Amino acid sequence: MRRLLIGVSRRIEYSLRADFFSHLQGLDPAFFENNRTGSIMALISNDLDAVRNFLGPGIMNFFNTVFVFISTLAVMFTINVKLTLFALIAVPLLPLIVSRLSARLYKTFKISQEHYAFMSARTQESIAGIKVIKSFTQEANEVENFADINRQYIRKNMDLARVRSIFWPLMILIGGIGSLVVFLVGGMQVINGQLTLGQFVQFSAYILAITWPLISLGWVINLIQRGEVSMLRLNKVFAMRPDIRQPDKPAGIKKIRGDISFKNVSFTYPKQDSYETYIAGSSKDKAEAKNSKRTAKNSGRKPPENLGTGAGVEVLHNISFDIAAGTRTGIVGFTGSGKSTLVNLIPRLYDASNGSITVDGTDLRRMPLKTLRASIAYVTQDAFIFSKTIRENIMFGKEEELYSLTREELDNKIISASKISHLHEDIEIFPEGYNTIVGERGITLSGGQKQRLAIARAIITEPRILILDDSFSSVDTNTEELILSDIKKMTKDLTVIIISHRISTIKDSDLIIVMDEGSITDTGTHRELLKKSAIYQKLYKRQQLSDELHEEL
Repeated sequence: MRRLLIGVSRRIEYSLRADFFSHLQGLDPAFFENNRTGSIMALISNDLDAVRNFLGPGIMNFFNTVFVFISTLAVMFTINVKLTLFALIAVPLLPLIVSRLSARLYKTFKISQEHYAFMSARTQESIAGIKVIKSFTQEANEVENFADINRQYIRKNMDLARVRSIFWPLMILIGGIGSLVVFLVGGMQVINGQLTLGQFVQFSAYILAITWPLISLGWVINLIQRGEVSMLRLNKVFAMRPDIRQPDKPAGIKKIRGDISFKNVSFTYPKQDSYETYIAGSSKDKAEAKNSKRTAKNSGRKPPENLGTGAGVEVLHNISFDIAAGTRTGIVGFTGSGKSTLVNLIPRLYDASNGSITVDGTDLRRMPLKTLRASIAYVTQDAFIFSKTIRENIMFGKEEELYSLTREELDNKIISASKISHLHEDIEIFPEGYNTIVGERGITLSGGQKQRLAIARAIITEPRILILDDSFSSVDTNTEELILSDIKKMTKDLTVIIISHRISTIKDSDLIIVMDEGSITDTGTHRELLKKSAIYQKLYKRQQLSDELHEEL
């Protein structure tokens, strides 16, 4: 029975973890912007483990406790009813003790788990930002901050340990009171001849047998409370539903051409949870929120009112333009003008607040989400590289299709994509070639190599729409021109959207969109904008000056 319950709890843990990870994959990007990676990892590890302990050892010991207590009590009643009732004289205290201590246990464990999530998040941030920490010589400060967070976590666990430690002595006391009464009353009954010595010895053994269930009840209640807190935290995430979902009645579209149209589109980032809500959850423990703020202050971080940028503020205003399939469109503007936000709406990473966006004449909200995103390749400035080989990184997202090819066909396809992104020359120098493992987040690659790898990964998917969001920022201008030229030559009828601060990157585009403060100020070709757009002229002159200074140096 024990092995069965433990095995079942492990299978439930596996199922819960798999379901939780699957649910995370379906949530909107806003969820991951509002919640730190370390906090999510705490849920998927520490909280799931607490749930498993409740489902396995907790349930097993609960039923064992109940069975032993009831069966032993039944035998005791057959021996002597009066003495059995005396043995239970302190049991009515149990509901009062359990209700009071369970509430405290629930609260202290919830606080402990929330601080564990906070500590995990800070640890993850410190490890991910180790280069920044070292470059600013903040190692000692980080160690001190972590020690402070760790001390707070220990204090909260000590509070939890103190509450848990009360359970055992109280359960022993209740069992001890029953035993004491039995010895006194039972002894008198033996002296008066109402109970035989053998029955008294038998009864004494049974009273000791029901004492253990009372003692173990405290441990079981502890597991139940911990499991309840953790399951509640997990259920909060399970209850979240993405705003961007597959349409109820999707349009019957198998392929897209790449015509894109924005009509009076405005966008406001959704409001996000406050700092106190993020740390303290729904516990409404103001002291905890203050401690978390104090920790943030000690670590040099100012607790923001809202996590993320632009929450609740309209960042795109009345955007309208048309892009024909197979054309190249450039988007340019000062930092913070809304360029990246604009292209995020095309693959429905976010939905427009107002207006409509259509692809091939069909509203994005009616298009099958998988068809839409499978037709779009999006390369960001900060390209994310997985801790795999170069080959696996290039193939990412198309493994099933690509593995159906022969080895020679697959190699040719990978090399072709790498040649278009001008990464092949670098890979040939690597000791293991395409089988070189690039390390976590591609740490062994330079910034330019990461961006070119990301471009190769995008090209191999054979998209209908290619979005390059400042994807050449770490690539020299000569290589950039070669990549753009090869993309144009080797990819037919591909709709390309390029965001860049460099005018040289987008000057040959069929259409250039100039943005400022979330609005489109001008559209046209390079020559047209040089004549009519003040912003475009300013950006162009700034680049010319930068190029001249670079040549002099």
